[in-house]
Amino acid sequence: MNIRKFSVPIILSFLLSLIIVLQSCEKEKNNDDDLPNAPYALEYGNLPDPVIPSDNPLTVYGVQLGRMLFYEKMLSQDNSISCASCHNQMTAFSDTNTLSLGVGGSPGKRQAMGVFNTLWHSNEFFWDGRAHLLRDQALMPIQDSLEMRETLPIVIAKLISTNNYPDLFEKAFDTPGIDETRMSLALEQFMNSIVSYNSKYDDFLQG
Repeated sequence: MNIRKFSVPIILSFLLSLIIVLQSCEKEKNNDDDLPNAPYALEYGNLPDPVIPSDNPLTVYGVQLGRMLFYEKMLSQDNSISCASCHNQMTAFSDTNTLSLGVGGSPGKRQAMGVFNTLWHSNEFFWDGRAHLLRDQALMPIQDSLEMRETLPIVIAKLISTNNYPDLFEKAFDTPGIDETRMSLALEQFMNSIVSYNSKYDDFLQG
């Protein structure tokens, strides 16, 4: 008997079976990734338990969408700046400019506030407290003539025209559709996920 004649089909059969198994595992992995509205694991160390909005709990896809919108320059009139332009992660999500700069480098009226630990913020939003909820604050800079200088209908049209945002909104909210309410909720989720609890000062307080 020539063993070589049988070894080739056996090897090919084994490789084919291996490919099928790997594809099956990959499909299962992708299905796991596509689970909608998985709760977001918020870490806040020794801080008091936060009061998370009951109508906008943090989810994995909601926070992910909010983060993308936070860094999305299409939210501005000329696609040049994003929320992160003034709330820079490298400077504690705040601005080092005395007056934050908007589209075209135009100075605003105030310096952008730091965006972190917003879940523990109980004194309205903006320096003058004109926004009652964080979701309200999230949309105002987009429409401000000194900041991002854009309209919400145009922003929504921009997002709808992309290849990824329609799917991301559907994942985050379980149903298709992009509107200003969903934008504000996603941005609120991301900003509520930005938590500082292990600074040197926190370590000092803990001894």
